[in-house]
Amino acid sequence: MKRTVRKSEPVRNTEYDPFARVYNRHWGKDYRAEALPIVEKLLLSRLAPGAAVLDVCCGTGQFTQSVTTLGYDVAGIDASGEMIAFAAQNAPGAALTVADARSFSLDRKFDAAYSVFESLNHIPDRQGLLSVFRAVRKHLKPRAPFLFDLNREPAFILYWNTVDALVAEEDVCVLRMDYDEQTRVGACRMTTFRKDRVWERDDFTIRQTCHEDYDVQDALREAGFRDIALCDARDAGMEGDAGYARTFYLVTR
Repeated sequence: MKRTVRKSEPVRNTEYDPFARVYNRHWGKDYRAEALPIVEKLLLSRLAPGAAVLDVCCGTGQFTQSVTTLGYDVAGIDASGEMIAFAAQNAPGAALTVADARSFSLDRKFDAAYSVFESLNHIPDRQGLLSVFRAVRKHLKPRAPFLFDLNREPAFILYWNTVDALVAEEDVCVLRMDYDEQTRVGACRMTTFRKDRVWERDDFTIRQTCHEDYDVQDALREAGFRDIALCDARDAGMEGDAGYARTFYLVTR
């Protein structure tokens, strides 16, 4: 069943729009295979068949579709309209909304929520995290679980001080990345080229913040969450680069 994409105002984060096409082609699929078993084990195993699940920062929707395929009633939000446009193609059975994770408002409650692929590292500060946690909690039923993952500083130091490139037949992406240990902010300056009759260029910067664990847990408690449990990604079974210095947080409304 095809769902309608709607917008929830205000939407502030549109800097990810130029990233949507290359993300959809080169990143959206890779993480799914590694993260899905962990989300199934830590979160979905707690739910009844057909439960309503919220995907916070759903991006281009490949992961959303994986959860939908398992039989859950999934809704997804993302601040990027371009990301949601791809998600509408990749996850046609999900209810999708263009909305900022810090201020979204949907007319329903969910049995669970998740946010994967370190999406909340894109939130720049503790106050922003608090706003996300409050917005998510408002949309959960009593005792509903919320699962999300964050990269820790060793991952930023290892992976965010490099230059890399992706070259494909119809698009090219050059990444220049650096992590500032004083500000705890990683900046990824991207230049993309896409072929649409002629080659078109976009230049933009995407940033992530390495949040201190005590800030994350403090904001969760202030938002009203409880039963905070932490799990290292590799302990949960995520192998390879994606599992390095990544923490999954599981909390209860």
